[in-house]
Amino acid sequence: MVRVKRRYFVFQFHFHSKPLNIIKSSNIHTTFETMISRLYGDIGVARFIRNLSVIYYNPSTHTAIVRCLRDDKHMLQTTATFISKLILNDPIECLIQTLHVGGSIRQCKKYLINYSIEQLLAINSQLIQQNQTQLTPQILFKSKKKKTNNQQNQHSMDIDQDKQLALQKLLADSRIESNSIVVFKNNNIDDNDDLGKRKRDDE
Repeated sequence: MVRVKRRYFVFQFHFHSKPLNIIKSSNIHTTFETMISRLYGDIGVARFIRNLSVIYYNPSTHTAIVRCLRDDKHMLQTTATFISKLILNDPIECLIQTLHVGGSIRQCKKYLINYSIEQLLAINSQLIQQNQTQLTPQILFKSKKKKTNNQQNQHSMDIDQDKQLALQKLLADSRIESNSIVVFKNNNIDDNDDLGKRKRDDE
């Protein structure tokens, strides 16, 4: 048996205005199919009719994972650049950005986890800068180094807490068991302790 080799694209949709209708994976699939038929004709449709599939779409972050054959990855990427509207009951203007190309769904999930954490941290840093700019005009001539250091420590603690919460949520979604490694290490330590006790008892 010959293994079918596929490629997985992580796309992000940038809308000019907030979409009123609920976007589904079927809408994304139809937009790609129509653009492939315009660019490549019947040959392109025949190549993508069974191999094109939208595996994942997140309506809050507007990110999607689209699968195709490895030989057709350049065709899919060019079609994404030519798409300017998403086909719905009322078409919505949008731009598609290619974030990542991987050989498995697991690689794409790991990339999405890291990408979402970076976005959360960037949003948090922007909020911190806005709070600092709003607080500075109120302080008149009485600014001490201790207060600034305390504020920086509080902001860093907030960033760490946000990062931990984001990691917990995203790791729970991806079903990565982080405690399994610790359990194996502890089991090995306990086994070594039992062996040492037995040797001492024998002596």
